[in-house]
Amino acid sequence: MVVHFQFRLSPGASVGPQALKRIWWAAARTPQIHVSRAARHNADGYIYSLSAPSDIDEIDKVEARLRELLTRHVVGAVNTLIRLPGPGRTS
Repeated sequence: MVVHFQFRLSPGASVGPQALKRIWWAAARTPQIHVSRAARHNADGYIYSLSAPSDIDEIDKVEARLRELLTRHVVGAVNTLIRLPGPGRTS
C-alpha cells in the first residue's frame, strides 16, 4: 500500500473515517484501501492520506472520481487535494 493522495479540510470541516473509506473505495474501485489522518505541523487541522496498492489502474480517472466524490460528500470542505508520485510514475 502506498499513499496516492493527501488533502486537508477547511477550518471547522470534518469527515469521519467510514465516510472517507466509502469515498475512497468508490474512487479507487478496489477494496484494498487505507485512510489515515495526522495533525498538521504548525497549523490547525489534519492532513488526510488515502492509500491503495501501488499498481492502481488509471490514476487520472481515480483522481477525477475522488475530486467529484469529495466535492459532493464533503460539501465546501476540501481545501486542497494533491496526488503524490507513486512508484514508476510522475505526478
